[in-house]
Amino acid sequence: MTSLCQRDQASCGACCGLYNRRDHSRGAVEALLDRRTAALAGAPRTLAGFAAASAALEERTEGEPLFPSVRVCPLLGWLDEARTRIGCLAHPLVTGGVELRDAGAYDVLTCQAFLCPSHAFLSEEEAELVAALCAGDPWLYGLVITDVDFVRASLEGVARLCGARVERRHLAAPAFARALHGLLALKEELMPGSAGLYGAFQPGPGGEERHRAIDYQALERPPSPHDRILLCVGADPRSGNDLDALEAEVRARLDACRAAFPA
Repeated sequence: MTSLCQRDQASCGACCGLYNRRDHSRGAVEALLDRRTAALAGAPRTLAGFAAASAALEERTEGEPLFPSVRVCPLLGWLDEARTRIGCLAHPLVTGGVELRDAGAYDVLTCQAFLCPSHAFLSEEEAELVAALCAGDPWLYGLVITDVDFVRASLEGVARLCGARVERRHLAAPAFARALHGLLALKEELMPGSAGLYGAFQPGPGGEERHRAIDYQALERPPSPHDRILLCVGADPRSGNDLDALEAEVRARLDACRAAFPA
């Protein structure tokens, strides 16, 4: 599979700890990237210069990370003025050939060798669908591409309604592409601080990942037919979201995909 980190249309910074903070809203994350990019733009292109800039940025980190085991690297920033692509500002392809990644949270060998679990589970076709739908939007792309359950549950939900597997060619129909993007964009319309940004997991006492579950019995209602999607977007009321409202929204967006599916 082509790397999920940097694709023709999309880029991801999740493994650099981009969302590993209490406020991981779009505005907060983009402001953080703005600060890092500006700070590193003025740093000398030397290991000492980047190490000093990195240390200064770390001092400005806001709050403790949600997952202590996931490091937050201050070298992640914008790669273009239009703010459509993110990546390592210490990478040789960005610095003009100088290797400066040792100044960050990880060493060079770790950065080069690491691949997130999505590389092992998503097919190339699934990855390409997400990249095409989230093109130029690294905040949404990173949240979706690292949530295999959400990608699969969403595509399978659409396939059940439409009677056909979603393929890359279907995105040539603008109305369907917009509708499917709307389904994935549920990630950016959750209540502030919602655990749904991290999929069907929650941080345990030691920072480990634990599966969440919606307690339908306590809510005195039957399980939703869209339970898999709802789990991934944090529909449990304890996550700050209204289950019934979010279920209705999931149903509406699936119906929109069905209505726009190309014959």
